[in-house]
Amino acid sequence: MSSITLPKFGSAAGSTFSRELRANVENYFRESNISKFANKALKFKAAVLLVTFFGAYLAILFSGLPIWTLFFFAVLMGLAKAGIGMGLMHDANHGSWSKNKTVNKIFGMTADMLGVSSSNWINQHNKLHHTYTNIYEHDEDVDGKGLFRFTKDAPRKKLHKFQHIYWALFYGFLTLGWFFADFTKYKEYRKRGLNKAQGKEVLREFGTIILFKIMYLTYMILLPIVFLDLPLWQALIGLLTVEFTAGWILAVIFSLAHVVDKFDLSNHDKFSGTTDDEWTVHQIKNTFDFAVKNKVLTWYCGGLNFQVIHHLFPNISHAHYPKLYEIVKETARKHGVNYQEFLTFREALASHVTFLRKLGNPQLA
Repeated sequence: MSSITLPKFGSAAGSTFSRELRANVENYFRESNISKFANKALKFKAAVLLVTFFGAYLAILFSGLPIWTLFFFAVLMGLAKAGIGMGLMHDANHGSWSKNKTVNKIFGMTADMLGVSSSNWINQHNKLHHTYTNIYEHDEDVDGKGLFRFTKDAPRKKLHKFQHIYWALFYGFLTLGWFFADFTKYKEYRKRGLNKAQGKEVLREFGTIILFKIMYLTYMILLPIVFLDLPLWQALIGLLTVEFTAGWILAVIFSLAHVVDKFDLSNHDKFSGTTDDEWTVHQIKNTFDFAVKNKVLTWYCGGLNFQVIHHLFPNISHAHYPKLYEIVKETARKHGVNYQEFLTFREALASHVTFLRKLGNPQLA
């Protein structure tokens, strides 16, 4: 990334906030005498999600049910795929699932098994999104690829006037976009210095991406055609159903944490991304919790509704977010840092749609 001028954050050297925050969190684990990694409940959840995904897949192949009923199994696979991504793959690729790096690597590769390169995901999510949260042209999660305007720093197009309407359709294509973008993204991340692989290692990594893509297409399209004697178009509908369900859920969960109307996110310079805020404060100003009291949502989305805590402590498993919530919130209050959250999922979703409407309409933004 040497050719790119990176945003700079204010110094935390003279601040007691970051030091006290980390000390309070460390004290919690020390006094509770518990691991920062996944607990038994999370491991059980991971097993449930994996069994659901592959169980629904096997039911499609071997249940002998009428073809129209298989649509519901495809939806179930999509629900499970999103859950695996949020509740297992996400923790593993942050290194918070297990203290064993090999275990994290294995479970992190559930992304590859489900059609998305885990190495690209780590570069995009861990290195860019988590470091430069909501800073346009550095955080790819707020790059709408021209179809959406997710930040005031992005240029506005005429079609954005309707983005608060068409989001409900296009969010469903998120994971399909990842599937096809992996090839160009690998090259891009190497050019930017995020991936320093050289020589044979490049061939091995790129070959791994291709191999898992072929594997995914084989079990998602070829095997249903062979075992069920389906025409190609029906197998494609099944694949699209799985991907649309998973993509829509993942896109919405992300959006409610970072692209909302409740607060002004522009605490940084539009052109350089530089901010006077120290990194910890920047994360809190640009991240939102939502519906943290909803235990079902917390279970399913891997604690990503505790997004503030996740951004501050990505190397801690989401099993501990509910316990850390009050610790982080109280420490922020003590130091005059505004901890941002929505009480309900509905409130967060309404704020997201409102923000899309304002960003797309020059008379409202």
